[in-house]
Amino acid sequence: MIRSKINVNIKGNNIERFIKRLKSNNIDIISINYISRDEINVKIYKNDYDKLLSIKTIYDISIINYMGAEKIKINIFSNRFVIISILIGFIFLYFLSNIIFNIEIITSDNDLKSKLYMELKEYGIEEYKLKKSYESIQNIKKNILSKYRNEIEWLEIEVVGTKYIVKFEPRIINNNIQNKSFRHIIAKKDSVIKSINISSGQIIKNINSYVKKGDIIVSGYIDLNGNIKDTVASNGVIYGEVWYKVKIDYPYKYYEEYKTGKYKNVFVFKFLNTNIELLNFNKYNTKFVKDKTLLRNNLFPIKFILEKQYQTKKIIENNNEKELIEKAILYANKKIEKRLNEGEYINSYKVLNKVKKDNSIELNIFYSVIENITDYQIIERYENLEE
Repeated sequence: MIRSKINVNIKGNNIERFIKRLKSNNIDIISINYISRDEINVKIYKNDYDKLLSIKTIYDISIINYMGAEKIKINIFSNRFVIISILIGFIFLYFLSNIIFNIEIITSDNDLKSKLYMELKEYGIEEYKLKKSYESIQNIKKNILSKYRNEIEWLEIEVVGTKYIVKFEPRIINNNIQNKSFRHIIAKKDSVIKSINISSGQIIKNINSYVKKGDIIVSGYIDLNGNIKDTVASNGVIYGEVWYKVKIDYPYKYYEEYKTGKYKNVFVFKFLNTNIELLNFNKYNTKFVKDKTLLRNNLFPIKFILEKQYQTKKIIENNNEKELIEKAILYANKKIEKRLNEGEYINSYKVLNKVKKDNSIELNIFYSVIENITDYQIIERYENLEE
């Protein structure tokens, strides 16, 4: 066992005689440091300190410091409140790290997403609840898949930090009635046809033809020499040129604050009007906050809050007329592009007129856009076929 040691200061006349007394009383002297003729520092075992005091007589004796296990014990005792606070903090953080603060269900099927969210809630998978064990999650997955066997192909529940990420694939059920439906391809809106790409059906409108909404472009009736020989489900994609007029009123001084899409959960102690954020090292310069009070004290103005912090960006502009027109056109372009799907694009645009105002300029812009104009019209099978 490691024995504790102490450094002791001894003052008095005839120090050498006192040293001999220590040895004669079986007090082990580990080391001696002579300060002067009448003063020394000696290192002894702590267990010998009481014996040293019993033989000190006229000598002044004081402890300089402790070493070994005793020093550790003293340091622990003197810092007991700090150590206890740290331990409580670690326990608290461990507890928080095992709580789920967000559930993300990744799917485009909103109806099935809503059902799944409620189903998970029934099994205790919800926000502000403790994490489930791996075995529990596997059983929950098995039960949900069994219940929704006709709607869900596969399901995955992944734990990432303090968040559940739920992924699933809806089961695709062949709709034989729909597959056997006969149909025309018609124009979804007024346009000029720019491309026709079909796998079945009979084309009755050519490229660069103007069509109105509802006009038949590809017929489901197959005609030969003026007689209908077959009825099919027309399939294909038609792109056409469509037109829009957009009015934009853009200010000389422009301000916008928007969410970037990044967010994080932050624990906050609130005392009076002072907020202390815990473990938030990379703070957002600007943010939008939604908070939820987890704990409060009715006697003291103290709260423990969970903040959902959304990162934001600010746009501040002071534009001259040239810059303003360029930015207004860019802004209008983005408005159009947000409405477009894959394969669709702005073909051209032209500023029709501009109106100067005190604080802004109003632009009227004409757009030519290439869009998917494919739509369908269900038809009946033509029965009077020639044999």
